[in-house]
Amino acid sequence: MSPRYVRLDPETVRLLDRCIAQAQDAAARLNRDGVDEVMRMRLASALMEAISLGESDEGRLVAFALQVLPAYRERLAKPDRTRDATPVPEAAGDARGREAVAPGR
Repeated sequence: MSPRYVRLDPETVRLLDRCIAQAQDAAARLNRDGVDEVMRMRLASALMEAISLGESDEGRLVAFALQVLPAYRERLAKPDRTRDATPVPEAAGDARGREAVAPGR
């Protein structure tokens, strides 16, 4: 992917900062090896993709980013998710228990 420069307003930057922190916390709980620089980059890239698609809801942004993690996708695929809520941090409570979908859907 070629590097592109994107201008973001201060509120969007604050939103992305909150989202990456939440996504890293959730990723750390899901991945026993911890969160390394590669995983942070994957989460950040997914967040930028979602923002570029017009998503602005904090919970959906975090859930979209977490879809880069196989452990998260496996958890979503479980048939009985009622007892095992989506691993989105408390701050993004509006997305808990909902399936993550691509922005705008």
